[in-house]
Amino acid sequence: MRIILFLLFTISLFARSNPFQPVVTNENNHIIKKDIFKKKIIHLPNEARVLKSVIFEYQTLTGSIKKIKTPINKDIDWHNPLILSTKIHTLNAKQIKVGFLDFYIKNHKLLIQTQDKLIRKFMLVKPFRYVIDFKADKNFLTFTKKTNSFIKKIVIGNHSNFYRVVLYLDGAYKANIKKNDEGYLIEFR
Repeated sequence: MRIILFLLFTISLFARSNPFQPVVTNENNHIIKKDIFKKKIIHLPNEARVLKSVIFEYQTLTGSIKKIKTPINKDIDWHNPLILSTKIHTLNAKQIKVGFLDFYIKNHKLLIQTQDKLIRKFMLVKPFRYVIDFKADKNFLTFTKKTNSFIKKIVIGNHSNFYRVVLYLDGAYKANIKKNDEGYLIEFR
């Protein structure tokens, strides 16, 4: 009897009053805005005469750290700072018609003009593809269109009770899709 009482007493010491309440609470509820790289000015020491190479160290979508070494081998004047900046392309939205759908591409954003209901979306690799399924009873043959942007090719295929839009991408992206009045806006990062 003493052993049973001892076990019950020790078990009650480790029990929480509400077992469904999380042990760790998230007290940091503010949203962190990403700090996008725009420009960096680099001052070289006065002994620099030839810029041999530049090494870029970056983090991938998976979190791994990688490096790229770019050879330069040019004479430099150390009095003038080096400026590293990103060039923003300002392109007008390009319209692409594929079958019965209109696509508008501008920078890394894509608008699919449709009022059909989005069923599911997912990403595939080798090659990188973003797949979007829309609910509709349509009967058509497969449409394919190549493009000159970060989306290399658009394919629309017919399935029973839905149709599938496959966007072939030039690399790995994170996609954020939102419904608006015109259709679905996808931002690739």
